[in-house]
Amino acid sequence: MMDEFKTMAEITNKAFEQATSLMAYCDYIAELISKEMKAEDDKYMRLLGSVSRPQYDLGPQGQFQSTKKTINVEDRYGKKYKITVEEA
Repeated sequence: MMDEFKTMAEITNKAFEQATSLMAYCDYIAELISKEMKAEDDKYMRLLGSVSRPQYDLGPQGQFQSTKKTINVEDRYGKKYKITVEEA
């Protein structure tokens, strides 16, 4: 019984290590960029008209294409910018 438990624990640990090594942090990084841009602009210059939430890279039927995230920014004069966060 103890050997079976040990084997299951090893399999679980190996699966967890593999899953975490494949994780991408595009969501986290894009969210930080978006929130910090808004916060910093509010504190100082107020040069940005809008900063979008991170947008997912979706296919025609709404399926995930990749982990890439896009943030759309517009300055106070209407000029538009696109910030992309993706795995290198």
